[in-house]
This record gives sequence, C-alpha cells and structure tokens, in this order.
Amino acid sequence: MHDRIIRRLDDKMAQYIVHQHENSRTFADAVDKLPFPPERMLKTIVFRLKSGGWILAACRGQDGLDYKKLAAAFGVKRDEVVRPSADELKAGLGLEAGAVSPVALSNDVQVVFDMQVDREQTLFTGAGQPDRTLEITLDELIRVTGGRVLNIAKETANSEPPP
Repeated sequence: MHDRIIRRLDDKMAQYIVHQHENSRTFADAVDKLPFPPERMLKTIVFRLKSGGWILAACRGQDGLDYKKLAAAFGVKRDEVVRPSADELKAGLGLEAGAVSPVALSNDVQVVFDMQVDREQTLFTGAGQPDRTLEITLDELIRVTGGRVLNIAKETANSEPPP
C-alpha cells in the first residue's frame, strides 16, 4: 500500500518527505518512539458508510473525533457511520490498522480533515505501513486528496483553530 500512496503523491507532483523508522501503530507509540513533534502529528481514522463508501477522517493526534459531527458533515445519522473491523479494512481498502494514510487510493473514499489541523507547518502522518511516516503540509494533502476541512474533532479546552 505504501508504494501506491507514494505513486499517487508523485503523480500529483506533491511536495513531501517519507521518513523510515521502527514500527509505530498508534499516536501513543509515535509520541514514545518517533522524533516528530506530537503537536504536528496527524492521525487518520477509517469509517464505512452503511449506505456505501468510505471516509478517511484526519485530526491532530491528541484530538478525538466527534462521531456526531462527522455523521452530520456527511448528512447521515450517527449510526450510519461505522468503524470497520481490521478484516473489513483490509478487504475493503487494502489497509492495515495502524498504518492508515489520509491519501485515498479509491474513488469511493472521501477525505476530511479537522479544522484544528495546522496549515502553517508540515505534518507527520501515516504512509501506508507502520514503519513509514509521511511529512507533508495540509494544503498539499487537500490538493492531492480533494479533501475538505470541517469541524469534526471533539471540543477540548484548547480547541481553537490554529492561526
């Protein structure tokens, strides 16, 4: 999957860097094991719409997703947006849990980014395998994926959008 993601980025002439490192599958793993600033880490969570299609929802690593906001953004009820099992994820998108990238490789995948994600600095996000991290800007991700920026994270004490 990593090679297909890189090919997609190259086809779109994206500006990015791929970092190789030890396996890391969660935000907590990444904070403990990797040299990247936690505040610039982006996690991507996969959802399946019961009506068909997939969603890649990306937010800052330390934030949780608000499933009601996500469902509302797609005009469906909360119970229409489900987290797939690891087997469904592998069968449906060819992805491994813990190695998800916000770079979609299929036309039935919609990509959304939370509005709190920093647009000023490069981000560190999944690259399709647990020992690789993609360094890229949010604007490049939006351009490559056709993704949208929406308010999808849970409200927290510091949930103001970045400058």
